[in-house]
Amino acid sequence: MKLLFSVTTFSLLSISLISQNDIDAMRYSQTFFGGTSRSKAMAGSFGALGADGSCMGTNPAGIGLYKKGDINISFGLRFFSVDATHNGTSNKNFKANVPFDGLTLVGAWDSKQQPDNHHAIGLSCNQIVNFNSNTTIEGRSNFKSIANDFLSSANGKGLSNLDNGYSGMAYDNYLIDMYDTLNNKYASIINTKYDVLQSKTIETTGRINEWNINYAYGYKDKLYLGVSLGIPMLTYNHNSVYSEVDDKDSMRLSTNSSPTYSYSGVGGFKSMSYQETYKTTGTGYNLKVGLIYRAADFIRLGASFHSPTVYNLSDGYLYKMNANYDEGGAYTTQYPPDNGGKFNYQVITPMKFTGSVALLYKKMGAINIDYDIINYKQASLQSSPQVFTGVNTTIRNKYSQTSNLRVGAEANLKPMFVRLGYAMYGSPFGETFSGDFVRTFFTGGVGFKREKMYVDVSFTRSMNSENYYMYNPNFVDKSTLKNYGTTIAVTVGSKF
Repeated sequence: MKLLFSVTTFSLLSISLISQNDIDAMRYSQTFFGGTSRSKAMAGSFGALGADGSCMGTNPAGIGLYKKGDINISFGLRFFSVDATHNGTSNKNFKANVPFDGLTLVGAWDSKQQPDNHHAIGLSCNQIVNFNSNTTIEGRSNFKSIANDFLSSANGKGLSNLDNGYSGMAYDNYLIDMYDTLNNKYASIINTKYDVLQSKTIETTGRINEWNINYAYGYKDKLYLGVSLGIPMLTYNHNSVYSEVDDKDSMRLSTNSSPTYSYSGVGGFKSMSYQETYKTTGTGYNLKVGLIYRAADFIRLGASFHSPTVYNLSDGYLYKMNANYDEGGAYTTQYPPDNGGKFNYQVITPMKFTGSVALLYKKMGAINIDYDIINYKQASLQSSPQVFTGVNTTIRNKYSQTSNLRVGAEANLKPMFVRLGYAMYGSPFGETFSGDFVRTFFTGGVGFKREKMYVDVSFTRSMNSENYYMYNPNFVDKSTLKNYGTTIAVTVGSKF
């Protein structure tokens, strides 16, 4: 029996610090509409319409159309479900949470010395991403195993160079062993001649809440210019457990005709699990500038530019692995061995350009259309010293330019307002309107106003599908995830 050997005692420097990858960059680069319930009922489409607190995070010129001050607060109830299918087996999971959607404070006034000049300042907080979800994936392995990924990571490396958070733990748990010390070649106890049960549970929580400090200027009630300083605050918690189980007992030594797949005193493979836990926190900054031009009483044109957001992030992480064998052997390891590790880095998101048009009919109704252009190739990860060169190359080669579309309509049926909206957020791989990773929103809502007080209610339904791989795509079949979100939100506010 080989001696249990802790790779971590050989070289702490051998750990792969780059647990962060291109998926992290995309996760924080894809943001969606948030803010007031009025805005959400119209799918966040306010780029040329203006006069809503959500404009501070989209087109900051929009608050220039305020004639009075405004204060409001928004809150809601969110339901999120995931239908996961892996090799013909389906599972459905569900999660509910109560998000704080945001707040708005706006002050507006005309210049006494220059009557043609109008000013507005504002402060807002909008939730632009909600990470809360539960996912369960389960199905037959189709004669594949994570052991093949362990071997791919380990082969050609000496024991001191194994990834402490992955293949090194597989070695410590007897899932792989070196059989050729001269060439650093490894074999696995898991025999892919037999089909096992694969599963993975993923629980995520967190959010991105963005504060915006805004100033807007209006000239002759015709041209409006605005600028916002954005300060997004990010929290993301991830806990996943991947497992393989020899549920048919195919690898028990008494039935296994190939003793190569066992170690003396350990026994045949029974089950294993690999857990990844990490928490990401941090704050970013960005700049938004925009304009709105009143071309006529019934038409407004808008344009805005969002600079890249620079996030300064810190990850706390912990990896655990255990393995169980038919003869009673059971082993557990974790990395780092004490209370987990920490790593600081930056994520830089792509810039974004938006063009908008709004059509108005007196005070009876309005339609607004926003169109974004965003190139996800521009996203990057940075550290000191720089360890993300390979990740950034992957981002440039893997992702593409895409577009987003938001359409919103509002009808004034005094004393009630009725609103509808549609939004399409393109895939970071370039697809729009349909395809994997394209996210679609259907929205609606009503509003009531009496004197200075108002209440708005919105309903949002989101859906998208994506391909997911429980580990290295070279060694596992893809799983299909269908995501559905439903949010009911309320905004209570007052003009002053």
